[in-house]
Amino acid sequence: MADKQNYVLWLEELPPDDAFAAGKKCSHLGEMRRAGLPVPPGFALTLDAYKKFLQDSGVEQDITDYLNKNRSKLEKDVGMFEKASTYIIEELILNKSMPSELQELIMAFYEKLNEQSSLKNVPVAVRSSGPVSMPGQFDTFLNVRGEKDLMEKIIRVWASSFNARAMAYRLQRGMALESSPIGVAVLKMINARSSGVMFTLDPINGDRSRIFIEGSWGLGESLVSGQVTPDKYILDKVTLDLSQKNICCKVMEMVYGPEGSIVPRDVEEERRNAPCLNQDEILELAKLGKRLEKHYGAPQDIEWAVDQNLPFPQNIFILQTRPETIWSKKPAKPVAQAKGSGAEIIARQLMKGFEFSKVKKDGTDNIAPPV
Repeated sequence: MADKQNYVLWLEELPPDDAFAAGKKCSHLGEMRRAGLPVPPGFALTLDAYKKFLQDSGVEQDITDYLNKNRSKLEKDVGMFEKASTYIIEELILNKSMPSELQELIMAFYEKLNEQSSLKNVPVAVRSSGPVSMPGQFDTFLNVRGEKDLMEKIIRVWASSFNARAMAYRLQRGMALESSPIGVAVLKMINARSSGVMFTLDPINGDRSRIFIEGSWGLGESLVSGQVTPDKYILDKVTLDLSQKNICCKVMEMVYGPEGSIVPRDVEEERRNAPCLNQDEILELAKLGKRLEKHYGAPQDIEWAVDQNLPFPQNIFILQTRPETIWSKKPAKPVAQAKGSGAEIIARQLMKGFEFSKVKKDGTDNIAPPV
């Protein structure tokens, strides 16, 4: 049995370069915080916490018995995974409560995060963090507030390791159906005025001499899910000169809603054709992009947000980074430009292998970024 102190850890306390402690996403977030990069504060539930929940709640044996009983059907008919997933998640996992030992530990960290933020029931993002890359397989929940909501959403993230996509993925790769422990990142939500993505190469043609930034108003889910056409900024990676700036009409943004939800809102007329970033913010993001590429030694795919409640430059945050995987594996040579924005092109590449869904109005996000 793992030491209880290892069930929940601050991001910066996670062991370096260990994706099997709390998953890749948590590992990267902890590494960036240790490097002094502007990552929101938060904590991680480790893979040991996931295992403890399944064992202490008694659901682990129930899941094993069910899968053993239906294994032959599942192996013959992939369509059976939907039925199995519904039963395991709805009837088994979501009917269980968080073990008291875990609940006490989680609340101790959450209350400390409240103190650090000078807020009561600080809103957090509850994100999945797998030890191996399984893009789009698990759930994410945004704007989670208070003890009851936090416990429920953590259990739902764990439960998503038994959704139909994840189980079919494991079967196709010869992995055990009942074994897919995942970590959970609990991050303070950024009340984003603007948010978006940044690539330390041009995702349209793979040009590594450029930095490519896309952004829109509000929370980033509207951009990632393709609900808005973002502003686009292209900079020279060496001089940081802005070589291209395309400002689009942005009629909608995602914002905090009541009772922990995320809701769409019409953008006021005067902001629709206004840039979502000013010159200083563009330059600061580009500098952070260069710093991340140097730190990881490879072009990066980065998520960022600008907090509307903080002054520059304290308002700029990095929410996630991962190696860029489309062009980085190809020889650096000129190619014909593809149509569409960078985010659209990356999305199309990802859609070839995985099915994504749009952000729901209850604040959930089934388009969890690759981990």
